[in-house]
Amino acid sequence: MSTEKANTEQEDVSVPHIQAGDLLREAREKAGFSQQEVADRLRLKLSVIQNIDQNDFEFDHVATFTRGYLRSYAKLVSVDERIILNALDGVDEAQHKEHSMQSFSRKTKREKHDSRIMKLTWGIFAVIIGISSVWWYQNQQDTITEFSEQDAAETQSVDESQPVSGDAQIEFETVTDQVQEADQASSSDVVTEEDSTASQSTPDTAVNQESVEEDSANAETDTVADNQSELTEEQPAAVRENTSLVMSFSADCWIQVKDAAGKTLAVGVKQAGQSLTLNGETPYSIILGAPEGVTMTFASEPVDLSGYTSGKVARFTLP
Repeated sequence: MSTEKANTEQEDVSVPHIQAGDLLREAREKAGFSQQEVADRLRLKLSVIQNIDQNDFEFDHVATFTRGYLRSYAKLVSVDERIILNALDGVDEAQHKEHSMQSFSRKTKREKHDSRIMKLTWGIFAVIIGISSVWWYQNQQDTITEFSEQDAAETQSVDESQPVSGDAQIEFETVTDQVQEADQASSSDVVTEEDSTASQSTPDTAVNQESVEEDSANAETDTVADNQSELTEEQPAAVRENTSLVMSFSADCWIQVKDAAGKTLAVGVKQAGQSLTLNGETPYSIILGAPEGVTMTFASEPVDLSGYTSGKVARFTLP
Protein backbone atom coordinates (compact mmCIF):
# COMPACT_ATOMS: atom_id res chain seq x y z
CA MET A 1 0.00 0.00 0.00
CA SER A 2 2.78 2.40 0.88
CA THR A 3 4.48 1.76 -2.48
CA GLU A 4 1.25 2.34 -4.47
CA LYS A 5 0.54 5.47 -2.44
CA ALA A 6 4.03 6.77 -3.19
CA ASN A 7 3.61 6.06 -6.89
CA THR A 8 0.21 7.81 -6.85
CA GLU A 9 1.74 10.82 -5.14
CA GLN A 10 4.60 10.84 -7.65
CA GLU A 11 2.12 10.68 -10.54
CA ASP A 12 0.18 13.56 -9.00
CA VAL A 13 3.41 15.53 -8.75
CA SER A 14 4.05 15.02 -12.50
CA VAL A 15 2.56 18.24 -13.80
CA PRO A 16 3.49 19.72 -17.12
CA HIS A 17 5.63 22.51 -15.77
CA ILE A 18 7.90 20.23 -13.65
CA GLN A 19 10.99 19.05 -15.56
CA ALA A 20 12.62 15.63 -15.41
CA GLY A 21 15.81 16.92 -13.78
CA ASP A 22 13.86 18.47 -10.90
CA LEU A 23 12.01 15.21 -10.22
CA LEU A 24 15.21 13.15 -10.23
CA ARG A 25 17.06 15.63 -8.03
CA GLU A 26 14.26 15.62 -5.42
CA ALA A 27 14.11 11.80 -5.45
CA ARG A 28 17.90 11.57 -5.10
CA GLU A 29 17.90 13.91 -2.13
CA LYS A 30 15.07 11.94 -0.47
CA ALA A 31 17.01 8.72 -1.03
CA GLY A 32 20.09 10.33 0.54
CA PHE A 33 22.36 9.89 -2.50
CA SER A 34 24.94 12.46 -3.53
CA GLN A 35 25.64 13.27 -7.17
CA GLN A 36 28.97 11.46 -6.96
CA GLU A 37 27.35 8.30 -5.56
CA VAL A 38 24.78 8.27 -8.37
CA ALA A 39 27.54 8.78 -10.93
CA ASP A 40 29.57 5.92 -9.44
CA ARG A 41 26.61 3.51 -9.35
CA LEU A 42 25.52 4.36 -12.90
CA ARG A 43 29.15 4.45 -14.09
CA LEU A 44 28.68 7.91 -15.58
CA LYS A 45 30.69 11.07 -15.33
CA LEU A 46 29.81 13.45 -12.54
CA SER A 47 29.21 16.18 -15.11
CA VAL A 48 26.43 14.10 -16.71
CA ILE A 49 24.55 13.79 -13.36
CA GLN A 50 25.06 17.49 -12.71
CA ASN A 51 23.63 18.39 -16.14
CA ILE A 52 20.59 16.12 -15.55
CA ASP A 53 19.88 17.69 -12.13
CA GLN A 54 20.11 21.14 -13.75
CA ASN A 55 17.81 20.14 -16.67
CA ASP A 56 20.68 20.83 -19.06
CA PHE A 57 19.72 18.52 -21.91
CA GLU A 58 21.31 18.81 -25.33
CA PHE A 59 18.50 18.68 -27.86
CA ASP A 60 20.54 16.74 -30.42
CA HIS A 61 21.41 13.98 -27.90
CA VAL A 62 17.98 13.54 -26.22
CA ALA A 63 16.81 10.72 -28.48
CA THR A 64 20.01 8.68 -28.24
CA PHE A 65 21.79 8.90 -24.89
CA THR A 66 19.76 11.09 -22.53
CA ARG A 67 16.73 8.78 -22.35
CA GLY A 68 18.90 5.86 -21.29
CA TYR A 69 20.61 7.94 -18.62
CA LEU A 70 17.25 9.10 -17.26
CA ARG A 71 15.83 5.54 -17.10
CA SER A 72 18.87 4.33 -15.13
CA TYR A 73 18.73 7.36 -12.86
CA ALA A 74 14.97 6.85 -12.22
CA LYS A 75 15.43 3.16 -11.34
CA LEU A 76 18.20 4.01 -8.90
CA VAL A 77 16.10 6.56 -6.97
CA SER A 78 12.88 4.46 -7.28
CA VAL A 79 10.93 6.81 -9.57
CA ASP A 80 8.59 5.61 -12.33
CA GLU A 81 10.53 6.11 -15.52
CA ARG A 82 7.32 6.91 -17.43
CA ILE A 83 6.87 10.05 -15.34
CA ILE A 84 10.44 11.11 -16.07
CA LEU A 85 10.11 10.39 -19.80
CA ASN A 86 6.79 12.26 -19.98
CA ALA A 87 8.43 15.26 -18.36
CA LEU A 88 11.33 14.90 -20.80
CA ASP A 89 8.89 14.74 -23.73
CA GLY A 90 7.40 18.03 -22.57
CA VAL A 91 10.87 19.56 -22.62
CA ASP A 92 11.51 17.91 -25.98
CA GLU A 93 8.34 19.41 -27.45
CA ALA A 94 9.12 22.83 -26.02
CA GLN A 95 12.64 22.63 -27.43
CA HIS A 96 11.19 21.60 -30.79
CA LYS A 97 8.92 24.63 -30.77
CA GLU A 98 11.74 26.91 -29.69
CA HIS A 99 14.04 25.45 -32.32
CA SER A 100 11.31 25.91 -34.97
CA MET A 101 10.76 29.50 -33.91
CA GLN A 102 14.49 30.15 -33.96
CA SER A 103 14.77 28.54 -37.39
CA PHE A 104 11.86 30.63 -38.68
CA SER A 105 13.38 33.78 -37.19
CA ARG A 106 16.77 33.01 -38.74
CA LYS A 107 15.10 32.27 -42.08
CA THR A 108 13.18 35.56 -41.94
CA LYS A 109 16.33 37.49 -41.08
CA ARG A 110 18.23 35.72 -43.86
CA GLU A 111 15.48 36.52 -46.38
CA LYS A 112 15.51 40.17 -45.32
CA HIS A 113 19.28 40.21 -45.61
CA ASP A 114 19.16 38.56 -49.04
CA SER A 115 16.45 41.01 -50.11
CA ARG A 116 18.64 43.94 -49.10
CA ILE A 117 21.59 42.45 -50.96
CA MET A 118 19.46 41.95 -54.09
CA LYS A 119 18.15 45.53 -53.89
CA LEU A 120 21.70 46.81 -53.49
CA THR A 121 22.87 44.66 -56.42
CA TRP A 122 20.07 45.90 -58.67
CA GLY A 123 20.80 49.47 -57.60
CA ILE A 124 24.47 49.12 -58.52
CA PHE A 125 23.49 47.50 -61.83
CA ALA A 126 21.10 50.38 -62.60
CA VAL A 127 23.82 52.94 -61.80
CA ILE A 128 26.26 51.15 -64.12
CA ILE A 129 23.68 51.11 -66.92
CA GLY A 130 22.95 54.80 -66.36
CA ILE A 131 26.62 55.76 -66.46
CA SER A 132 27.14 53.67 -69.61
CA SER A 133 24.14 55.32 -71.29
CA VAL A 134 25.39 58.82 -70.43
CA TRP A 135 28.89 57.97 -71.71
CA TRP A 136 27.47 56.55 -74.96
CA TYR A 137 25.24 59.60 -75.48
CA GLN A 138 28.10 62.04 -74.88
CA ASN A 139 30.35 60.07 -77.24
CA GLN A 140 27.67 60.17 -79.95
CA GLN A 141 27.19 63.92 -79.45
CA ASP A 142 30.95 64.52 -79.72
CA THR A 143 31.09 62.47 -82.94
CA ILE A 144 28.14 64.35 -84.47
CA THR A 145 29.67 67.70 -83.44
CA GLU A 146 33.01 66.73 -84.99
CA PHE A 147 31.35 65.70 -88.26
CA SER A 148 29.26 68.90 -88.29
CA GLU A 149 32.31 71.11 -87.76
CA GLN A 150 34.22 69.28 -90.47
CA ASP A 151 31.18 69.54 -92.77
CA ALA A 152 30.93 73.29 -92.14
CA ALA A 153 34.65 73.78 -92.80
CA GLU A 154 34.53 71.77 -96.03
CA THR A 155 31.39 73.61 -97.18
CA GLN A 156 33.05 76.97 -96.55
CA SER A 157 36.08 75.80 -98.53
CA VAL A 158 33.85 74.78 -101.44
CA ASP A 159 31.98 78.11 -101.32
CA GLU A 160 35.25 80.02 -101.42
CA SER A 161 36.46 78.02 -104.40
CA GLN A 162 33.25 78.53 -106.43
CA PRO A 163 33.84 82.27 -107.27
CA VAL A 164 37.22 81.35 -108.70
CA SER A 165 35.55 78.86 -111.04
CA GLY A 166 33.00 81.53 -111.99
CA ASP A 167 35.72 84.07 -112.78
CA ALA A 168 37.52 81.51 -114.91
CA GLN A 169 34.27 80.82 -116.80
CA ILE A 170 33.75 84.57 -117.37
CA GLU A 171 37.33 84.95 -118.62
CA PHE A 172 36.86 81.98 -120.99
CA GLU A 173 33.63 83.47 -122.36
CA THR A 174 35.34 86.88 -122.80
CA VAL A 175 38.21 85.32 -124.74
CA THR A 176 35.71 83.42 -126.92
CA ASP A 177 33.81 86.61 -127.70
CA GLN A 178 37.04 88.39 -128.60
CA VAL A 179 38.03 85.58 -130.95
CA GLN A 180 34.62 85.65 -132.64
CA GLU A 181 34.82 89.45 -133.04
CA ALA A 182 38.29 89.10 -134.55
CA ASP A 183 37.01 86.48 -137.02
CA GLN A 184 34.13 88.74 -138.01
CA ALA A 185 36.51 91.68 -138.49
CA SER A 186 38.78 89.54 -140.67
CA SER A 187 35.83 88.46 -142.80
CA SER A 188 34.74 92.09 -143.21
CA ASP A 189 38.24 93.10 -144.26
CA VAL A 190 38.33 90.31 -146.85
CA VAL A 191 34.98 91.40 -148.33
CA THR A 192 36.15 95.04 -148.43
CA GLU A 193 39.36 94.10 -150.17
CA GLU A 194 37.43 92.03 -152.75
CA ASP A 195 35.12 94.98 -153.46
CA SER A 196 38.04 97.36 -153.90
CA THR A 197 39.98 94.99 -156.14
CA ALA A 198 36.96 94.50 -158.38
CA SER A 199 37.10 98.20 -159.38
CA GLN A 200 40.77 98.10 -160.35
CA SER A 201 42.32 97.07 -163.72
CA THR A 202 42.54 93.51 -164.96
CA PRO A 203 46.23 92.91 -164.07
CA ASP A 204 45.65 94.25 -160.62
CA THR A 205 42.60 92.03 -160.40
CA ALA A 206 44.67 88.94 -161.11
CA VAL A 207 47.18 89.94 -158.48
CA ASN A 208 44.40 90.67 -156.02
CA GLN A 209 42.78 87.32 -156.82
CA GLU A 210 46.02 85.61 -155.94
CA SER A 211 46.06 87.55 -152.67
CA VAL A 212 42.49 86.54 -152.00
CA GLU A 213 43.34 82.91 -152.70
CA GLU A 214 46.27 83.13 -150.31
CA ASP A 215 44.04 84.73 -147.69
CA SER A 216 41.47 81.98 -148.23
CA ALA A 217 44.13 79.33 -147.82
CA ASN A 218 45.33 81.03 -144.66
CA ALA A 219 41.74 81.23 -143.42
CA GLU A 220 41.25 77.51 -144.10
CA THR A 221 44.49 76.77 -142.26
CA ASP A 222 43.28 78.84 -139.30
CA THR A 223 39.94 77.03 -139.42
CA VAL A 224 41.65 73.60 -139.35
CA ALA A 225 43.82 74.75 -136.44
CA ASP A 226 40.75 75.99 -134.59
CA ASN A 227 38.99 72.69 -135.20
CA GLN A 228 42.03 70.79 -133.91
CA SER A 229 42.11 72.96 -130.77
CA GLU A 230 38.38 72.33 -130.24
CA LEU A 231 38.97 68.58 -130.54
CA THR A 232 41.83 68.89 -128.08
CA GLU A 233 39.52 70.71 -125.64
CA GLU A 234 36.77 68.11 -126.11
CA GLN A 235 39.09 65.18 -125.29
CA PRO A 236 39.41 66.01 -121.54
CA ALA A 237 35.62 66.20 -121.39
CA ALA A 238 35.43 62.66 -122.78
CA VAL A 239 38.04 61.56 -120.26
CA ARG A 240 36.03 63.16 -117.45
CA GLU A 241 32.93 61.30 -118.58
CA ASN A 242 34.83 58.01 -118.47
CA THR A 243 36.09 58.80 -114.91
CA SER A 244 32.75 59.96 -113.52
CA LEU A 245 31.85 58.77 -110.02
CA VAL A 246 28.18 57.98 -109.31
CA MET A 247 27.02 57.44 -105.72
CA SER A 248 23.56 56.26 -104.58
CA PHE A 249 22.48 56.18 -100.92
CA SER A 250 20.11 53.66 -99.32
CA ALA A 251 20.73 55.09 -95.82
CA ASP A 252 21.95 58.36 -94.30
CA CYS A 253 25.74 58.63 -94.65
CA TRP A 254 28.40 61.27 -94.12
CA ILE A 255 30.82 61.49 -97.09
CA GLN A 256 33.86 63.40 -98.30
CA VAL A 257 35.19 63.16 -101.89
CA LYS A 258 38.32 64.97 -103.11
CA ASP A 259 40.02 64.80 -106.51
CA ALA A 260 43.74 64.48 -107.25
CA ALA A 261 44.22 68.26 -106.99
CA GLY A 262 42.79 68.24 -103.45
CA LYS A 263 39.56 69.93 -104.52
CA THR A 264 36.53 68.92 -102.48
CA LEU A 265 33.85 67.57 -104.82
CA ALA A 266 31.30 66.58 -102.14
CA VAL A 267 31.08 66.66 -98.35
CA GLY A 268 28.37 66.31 -95.68
CA VAL A 269 25.53 64.01 -94.70
CA LYS A 270 23.63 62.54 -97.63
CA GLN A 271 20.14 61.18 -97.04
CA ALA A 272 18.65 57.87 -98.14
CA GLY A 273 17.37 57.95 -101.73
CA GLN A 274 19.81 60.68 -102.78
CA SER A 275 22.25 60.25 -105.73
CA LEU A 276 25.41 62.13 -106.77
CA THR A 277 27.42 62.27 -109.99
CA LEU A 278 30.94 63.68 -109.53
CA ASN A 279 33.70 64.50 -112.04
CA GLY A 280 37.26 65.53 -111.32
CA GLU A 281 40.90 64.61 -111.65
CA THR A 282 41.62 61.04 -110.61
CA PRO A 283 42.45 59.41 -108.30
CA TYR A 284 39.56 60.28 -105.97
CA SER A 285 40.09 60.30 -102.18
CA ILE A 286 36.88 59.01 -100.58
CA ILE A 287 35.67 58.80 -96.95
CA LEU A 288 32.35 57.07 -96.12
CA GLY A 289 30.86 57.18 -92.61
CA ALA A 290 28.46 54.26 -93.29
CA PRO A 291 29.72 52.27 -96.32
CA GLU A 292 26.93 49.68 -95.99
CA GLY A 293 24.39 52.31 -97.13
CA VAL A 294 26.26 53.41 -100.30
CA THR A 295 26.32 52.00 -103.86
CA MET A 296 29.05 53.34 -106.20
CA THR A 297 30.05 53.11 -109.84
CA PHE A 298 33.33 54.42 -111.22
CA ALA A 299 33.71 54.85 -115.01
CA SER A 300 30.39 52.97 -115.38
CA GLU A 301 31.83 50.02 -113.44
CA PRO A 302 30.40 48.98 -110.01
CA VAL A 303 32.69 49.46 -106.98
CA ASP A 304 32.80 46.57 -104.47
CA LEU A 305 32.31 47.90 -100.91
CA SER A 306 31.58 44.53 -99.27
CA GLY A 307 35.06 44.37 -97.76
CA TYR A 308 34.39 47.28 -95.41
CA THR A 309 32.94 46.60 -91.96
CA SER A 310 29.41 47.82 -91.33
CA GLY A 311 29.24 50.73 -88.90
CA LYS A 312 32.91 51.73 -89.36
CA VAL A 313 34.38 54.57 -91.42
CA ALA A 314 35.77 53.51 -94.82
CA ARG A 315 38.72 55.41 -96.37
CA PHE A 316 40.01 54.55 -99.87
CA THR A 317 41.02 55.98 -103.25
CA LEU A 318 39.72 55.36 -106.80
CA PRO A 319 41.08 54.12 -109.05
